[in-house]
Amino acid sequence: MIKLLFILSGLLSINESHDFKLAHYELSKTESELELFIKLDRFDLLNAVSDCNQEEELASCMTSYLQKHFSLSLNGVKTDYEYQSHEIKEDFIELKYSLGKFDQEVKEIRVYNDVLLELYEGQENIIVSLLHGRKRSFRLNKGRFETAIKY
Repeated sequence: MIKLLFILSGLLSINESHDFKLAHYELSKTESELELFIKLDRFDLLNAVSDCNQEEELASCMTSYLQKHFSLSLNGVKTDYEYQSHEIKEDFIELKYSLGKFDQEVKEIRVYNDVLLELYEGQENIIVSLLHGRKRSFRLNKGRFETAIKY
């Protein structure tokens, strides 16, 4: 009986230790501009922006939160991103931002991302760059919240 309790206790602790959160960020280029697509857990993001002013729109709250916790620099120049749209799905929220025209060839992208890391221990933020015909992916978390993508 004691062995059974020990085994069940171990299984329960394993289950809890694998409870992690995942967010996906994708940077790509269309013919005219750079775009940023973000996919976040719906409940986690809404929890993160729950202290927003009641009169403030949800899109504005989400963008304000992201601007505090996520930044991009292209070729050493901090790049702003402009809200385009969002879609709320059952379990996640998809956001679309425009980085505008960028006429230079992108040689380096610096990313700072601590989105939701202050709230959730197992949060993982995956950064994907789809530029120059190459897909580059990086995982950011509490141990690493910055990265540089070089081409």
